[in-house]
Amino acid sequence: MAALKMVTMPVSSGWVTAEAIECPVGDLLILDRVFLDKPWRGFGLGPILAAETIRRLSGGCCAVAAEPGMAEWPDNREEVSESYRQQARRKIAALWESIGFTPFRNGVYLLDPALRQPGELLTQKRNELLQLAQAYRSQATALTTLPEPEPEPTPAAARGGRAVNRQLPAREDWLETIGSVRAQDTLLYLQGRCQQAGWDSGDKRTALALAAEVTSETDLRELGAQIQDVHFGLHKAFADAITFSADSFDVGPFRADPSRLGPLAGVWVYGSNLHGMYTGRSHGVGDACQHARLLSARLERISLAQLLSLEEFWQWNGPMCSFCSGWSGQRLTEEQYTHYLRVRANNSPRTAAP
Repeated sequence: MAALKMVTMPVSSGWVTAEAIECPVGDLLILDRVFLDKPWRGFGLGPILAAETIRRLSGGCCAVAAEPGMAEWPDNREEVSESYRQQARRKIAALWESIGFTPFRNGVYLLDPALRQPGELLTQKRNELLQLAQAYRSQATALTTLPEPEPEPTPAAARGGRAVNRQLPAREDWLETIGSVRAQDTLLYLQGRCQQAGWDSGDKRTALALAAEVTSETDLRELGAQIQDVHFGLHKAFADAITFSADSFDVGPFRADPSRLGPLAGVWVYGSNLHGMYTGRSHGVGDACQHARLLSARLERISLAQLLSLEEFWQWNGPMCSFCSGWSGQRLTEEQYTHYLRVRANNSPRTAAP
């Protein structure tokens, strides 16, 4: 789930002074890197795991040092701007400050284990983790609890009027929207992801507001600039909410007969290298695969009809990624979704009559 790299070293004379920490005598514990597996990111677990590790390893140390920065880079490292790096550094620094680190010099942050504050902040983090665990248990229970049967409608004669079937509204479950290709499921999916993750509340509001404004004609690449400073995990969740992975879409019937596209012909498709103009394969956006790209102006944008006409893209040695199929689509309107289901139903194999 998590991996932390920490190193202990003797303190060089004069490097840590009494002005920086309470008692500059002892070893220096260096917090090098903290890694979390992707499914565990976005919940605020990094700081508390680091704080618990520091509490256990800081005996005999006069200070703990860390230099906030990006420890992991996306595959498309060249697309990460300087403003994004600085924003990431500020957010990572804020995480370390939340467990007691303070700015020292030259970008280095120090934590003084002799002070009461780190212990108090650790207690606070433990309480937050407990609340997160309790919220998860409550939701897990709700997801596994069978709904109560709906009451039978009251006969009309008993009420002296016309029978009315008062059905309770179905409980919306965002987990059911995972892998959906419908634009109608965009907000429900993103709301669910935001409820599960510990991203900044302001960032969540920004992402949800932008997602609510998306139409079938919106150029999603333009939204990348408006959401580039949010948490990396939220950026991916936003992309997943407004697009669908190629693996969720049955393109077979339309490759066999493009004339069946109908309203799907104009569905916008995004990929990093659809035309094979660059070295390497094309990838979709969001969490389509480990090499998936961010929403940015560097993505290519063509229609689904145009993509089907790129024969070299569909060849075995073409630019298509074998994991994410090389592209992501803009979620379908209700008209497009209805047509898609109709084509799939007509294309399903049928048992021959005896």
